[in-house]
Amino acid sequence: MLQRCNQAGRCLILAAAQQLTLPLTATGGGFTLATAIAELVAAKTAANRRPRYVRSLEYYLRQFAHGRESAALGDVTTEQVEAWLARYPCAYSRQGWLNRLSTLFSWAVRRGHVAANPCDRIERVMVDHKPPVVLTPDQARTLLRACPQICRPYLALGMFAGVRPEEIMRLDWQEVNLETKTVFVDGKTRRRRIVPLEPPALAWLAAHPLRSGPVAPSAATLARWKGRARAALGLARFPQDLLRHTAASYLLARHEDAGKVALLLGNSEKVLLTHYHQPVTSSAAQAFWALSPDPTAPSGRENAAPACAGAASP
Repeated sequence: MLQRCNQAGRCLILAAAQQLTLPLTATGGGFTLATAIAELVAAKTAANRRPRYVRSLEYYLRQFAHGRESAALGDVTTEQVEAWLARYPCAYSRQGWLNRLSTLFSWAVRRGHVAANPCDRIERVMVDHKPPVVLTPDQARTLLRACPQICRPYLALGMFAGVRPEEIMRLDWQEVNLETKTVFVDGKTRRRRIVPLEPPALAWLAAHPLRSGPVAPSAATLARWKGRARAALGLARFPQDLLRHTAASYLLARHEDAGKVALLLGNSEKVLLTHYHQPVTSSAAQAFWALSPDPTAPSGRENAAPACAGAASP
């Protein structure tokens, strides 16, 4: 042992003893849940994480901390986290909660506020992924006809180009180029990508009177429209990625190239084929890509062009 200490240039026994006598903050004894959440939010904001992500993370963590804000972070046990997760029967919800709580404690471990992450001892939650919901051509036509003018660019970019909802909300008209038939998208991973516009998307965007400012209306306006759209389609809810999954399925039927479509959507072939794609018939694809504005319709009341029968799998 003496030889090892000499080689290290320090007393290894004393170093080990110091590690066992951690300061109060390293076990979370003087570091409360409320303080931890506030500092984590500040750290994520300083790291330039998306505001939407930071707000969501803070919202979930403050729910967990409600009523015990002054409790020591290091006193939170695995059993307490498991009891919290047990309140949610949906596996998807439990998975989301576990991920967010683990984010808090992993950050605290890295900062030396706690010695271990209580979430590490919890079994990972497995989620059964359901087949994506994809609009039929008739349903897509119904959406287009019932969609108010202010929401049509959002609908066109989501349903015909597969742009993510949050990406559309960040778009400005200066990033939509009707001449080159492209849209510049600030992607999910902060990587800008150029999305080509298929003829229906281009036609619906060209028919819109605005050419400056945000492409999408406010979140409140979209929520009201989605409520009416859900009722018109006879759906219990409006799936968040309904438009994107629809675009992915019909784009794949149109191009017959998973690699190309995955590149357009900004993800991998595996994600496309596993989570986004629903097979559609050639007649359904033909009808879908024929959904363009009727040039003879009065302004603000465009109708989708007639299309042949065909249905995508719900």
